[in-house]
Amino acid sequence: MKFKLKIKIIGNKASVFLLDKERNIISKSVWTDERNLSEKLLKKIDLMLGKNKLAIKDIEKVDFECDSPYFESRGGNISLEDDLSSKNKCGFTSWQIGEITAKVLNLASKSF
Repeated sequence: MKFKLKIKIIGNKASVFLLDKERNIISKSVWTDERNLSEKLLKKIDLMLGKNKLAIKDIEKVDFECDSPYFESRGGNISLEDDLSSKNKCGFTSWQIGEITAKVLNLASKSF
């Protein structure tokens, strides 16, 4: 059975969810991002997989979601005049860490 991971960053709350095929939550980890997402995200994912006796090869797909104005507007061109207020939202660096982590894990899971 293949599983899915979802990385979600809303404001300063970071979450990782382990989901089954029907997208039911099997396990979750939620914490406050204290500007150390790059140190914690992979550790949290590794702990979750280990706790559930899974490895990256058991993950079919990793989804990423955040409320960063940069993430939300990436479909088009961003001009300097655009209102990209990040007050109470996921910051640019958190968005980049989350999205890159998801892309790398998706690539890794396909190599097994």
